[in-house]
Amino acid sequence: MNKFLLLPLLYLMSISALAEMHKVSDSGEILALDSEAWSCVLDDSKSLLWEVKSEEEGIQYSLNTYTWFDGESGRDNGTYTKNCYWGKNCNTLSFTADINKANLCGYADWRLPSLDELNTIVDYYGESDTLINTDFFPNTQKNTYWTSDSVTNSPKLAFEVPFFYGGSKAREKTIDTFVRLVRSAD
Repeated sequence: MNKFLLLPLLYLMSISALAEMHKVSDSGEILALDSEAWSCVLDDSKSLLWEVKSEEEGIQYSLNTYTWFDGESGRDNGTYTKNCYWGKNCNTLSFTADINKANLCGYADWRLPSLDELNTIVDYYGESDTLINTDFFPNTQKNTYWTSDSVTNSPKLAFEVPFFYGGSKAREKTIDTFVRLVRSAD
């Protein structure tokens, strides 16, 4: 394809993708694109509402990590469970319960995203080394984020999405990594 046609096409695709994302306040109101403080991002194209990480210590602190636990599999107190703001029970189930209790962006039905859902916010063509649109998802770590999907033939493993090369990989649930919660916007 001609280079001169490809560049405008890519530009139009990026504008279109931008129009599908909206910043959302902690109370659930849609904000202007140039807002400097928001807690969630609404992806209209996928009908998903995403949690946004904070640079300040607390429940949504961008450097908090968690072991994978759903109440049945994984580990409640794994090998590395001292990396969240409360220092114990640093697992995905406890984190999700705390976000739901806080009623983030006006909702209490947050959950871990599926592998397919989390891959929808991977941005291979952005300007950041971290493969995500940092205009909407600041403070995202150039690391892996848990999904809700366990490995079928190996229940001690769960899938995660690496935001430094995309795709997916499996990790033992007792090891900690980052979390970004989601909920359906329907």
